[in-house]
Amino acid sequence: MTFAMEKSSASSEIRALDPDLPFLASEAAVDLANLRYGESKRMVAIHHLADRLKESIKKDSSGVPSRSLVDPDALTVLGGAVVESTSAAQSSQKIDDLLARALVIAEFLSSENMQDDPGKMEEAMNFCAALSRAAIAYRRSIRDLSPSHPFRR
Repeated sequence: MTFAMEKSSASSEIRALDPDLPFLASEAAVDLANLRYGESKRMVAIHHLADRLKESIKKDSSGVPSRSLVDPDALTVLGGAVVESTSAAQSSQKIDDLLARALVIAEFLSSENMQDDPGKMEEAMNFCAALSRAAIAYRRSIRDLSPSHPFRR
């Protein structure tokens, strides 16, 4: 088990400013690529990310993912990753559709027979890589908001 997964196991929900989120997502993308090309069957990071996604995307009483139950910062990161990773034909700009799509990907990531559907595996791999990039970009944008030291050039 890697350091990032051991450290982030205390918090089960995805947080946009979680320092381990970019690493966990990129590690899941690498594990998916290795699984796809038959180099490794390691799925620890994949299942850990799937569990955190399912814990983060909460459903309302009707069973539909509700945006009001998701952390707004995490919603920004997840939405950006879904938009970046899905094709233009599947892409929607509605938040509810983006959450539903992320939940479908999370369900796929927790399945045991991912090799049976290479198209979905490619989409999940793209989502994990996009989630890593979106989390890094969000952290940078927050860090850039803080004023620099007055004597710094």
